[in-house]
Amino acid sequence: MFIVTNPLRHPPSWSKEPWLFKMSGVRRFIWIILVATVFILAISRNWMLRHLVVPSIAYSVTNRASQSMDPEEMYRYFHWTNSTSCFLAVDFGFCVATGVGIAAPDGHKAVCLDQLIAPIYKNCLVYSFGINNQWTFDEAMAQYGCQVHSFDPSMGVGDYNRSQHIHFYNLGLSGKNEAHPTTQWNLKTASSIYQMLGHQPTLIDVLKMDVEFSEWDAIPQMLRSGFLADTVKQLAVEIHFNANDTLETFRRYAGILQDLESSTGRFVRFSSRPNPGLKKPVSILGGKEEYIGMELACTD
Repeated sequence: MFIVTNPLRHPPSWSKEPWLFKMSGVRRFIWIILVATVFILAISRNWMLRHLVVPSIAYSVTNRASQSMDPEEMYRYFHWTNSTSCFLAVDFGFCVATGVGIAAPDGHKAVCLDQLIAPIYKNCLVYSFGINNQWTFDEAMAQYGCQVHSFDPSMGVGDYNRSQHIHFYNLGLSGKNEAHPTTQWNLKTASSIYQMLGHQPTLIDVLKMDVEFSEWDAIPQMLRSGFLADTVKQLAVEIHFNANDTLETFRRYAGILQDLESSTGRFVRFSSRPNPGLKKPVSILGGKEEYIGMELACTD
């Protein structure tokens, strides 16, 4: 006599195995591929942003949300930062400046050391525009092992090698190649300097700017040419305002920063700090004191 058991009452042992093993071979293979793809995309987002070919986007001076900002909104934007975009932000260079009547930190710039975006130790390239005999940032990056190319036409010295890692040039940064109209300093665009030094196709790990208002000419040129998006991994810049600047001027500055952080520039700001020595009554704020110098740091 044979006893036939109900297969539904006594399910086979494989039904108690993990659900993944219940799938057919093809479906299981497809599911594993999908999960692996999502994981790879997630962990390599920053790398992909640096290396994927993205069609050039024309730099526009008219498409600006800043045109409707009031003064308070603009200052909130200047102070804003997306700190979660860099988990390990480290200051390179530091000194104490006392020339403005208070003791204030100066010379330091934030650099992101997160994996995939951090300069590679002893294999990195830094451009440093604006020295004014203050070498702490350049020396700190040199200690990290970077080749540092430093530029400042205001110091009255010719080109020379300050050390094995620091190379100085009697050149200034501008939005075009020209001689300064009053000082006759030799000024060039960042892309022209990059070509002159023969650094193609090496990426610039950190481009630092402290060029006393020339950033407002240099940054648009670097956006128009695609130099920032294609060549620079991190940007550290001190931006400057005049306390008596008009609302239209402040809106132009805010628009340039928005372009830097839009699809045109593709940069994400991870640090935004005021310069403590540059706090003044600001006309567009009705005389309220605010900072007219800000240290910004961004990654591509």
